[in-house]
Amino acid sequence: MRSITLLVLALGSWGVVAASAQEREVWSARYPLQPASLVAVENVQGDIAVEAWDRAEVEAVVVKTASGPHADPDEVRIEVESGAGALRLRTVHPSNAEGVVRVDYRLWVPRQVRLERLQTIAGNIAVHGIEGSVDACTLSGNIEQRNISGSVMAAAINGSVAVSFRALPEPTAPVRLDTVNGHIFLSLPPGANADLQLSTVAGRIDSKYVFAVSDVPGDSSWRTRLGQGGVQVRLRTVRGNIRVTESEELL
Repeated sequence: MRSITLLVLALGSWGVVAASAQEREVWSARYPLQPASLVAVENVQGDIAVEAWDRAEVEAVVVKTASGPHADPDEVRIEVESGAGALRLRTVHPSNAEGVVRVDYRLWVPRQVRLERLQTIAGNIAVHGIEGSVDACTLSGNIEQRNISGSVMAAAINGSVAVSFRALPEPTAPVRLDTVNGHIFLSLPPGANADLQLSTVAGRIDSKYVFAVSDVPGDSSWRTRLGQGGVQVRLRTVRGNIRVTESEELL
């Protein structure tokens, strides 16, 4: 794959808005991308939102917000790597930065893309309508995925994870939702065929499904088989509740 690494300043134009103690720069650009391609976003401080559409291209809107007298949004770079089968965006902060610059991403992508790495240290991650696989991780923030039909790997340390499936992926595609300090909400389509494994240390499990404690020595997880079984679904939190439903009432 031929790929080109450029700074976003060379790919689009920034609009600057100064207001009180904050300075904002907004940039947008479009990249051609075929369905089933790969999209990745590596952020530091700020949210990531991805929404599916029926176009063979990606539209990206990036907002940099500087707080405090010493914060300079120009010091924070967004590296873009664009090729025939992938698009990668990455936030790069200077090592000697004095102020805080928040970077928020909003992307519209082909619904069949694979979201290989959506990553932020302090921020929320939201995904809507994706049919390909999703791999999302945040240190401090919530993860929400709605109307999903592919494999899901979602992990948070301080935050909740909520996922609703329009359809479950193939049995070979796992579903893993993990957090340490937060709740987990899972909405499944009616008539789902799946094997569920739930684990919480300081929380409760709420579901219409009947779970039983594993009979494997040393395994304190709760398990159940839905329908014929198949897709391996693992939900795990340390300090939080787990709720599994067939509707999106909580999502």
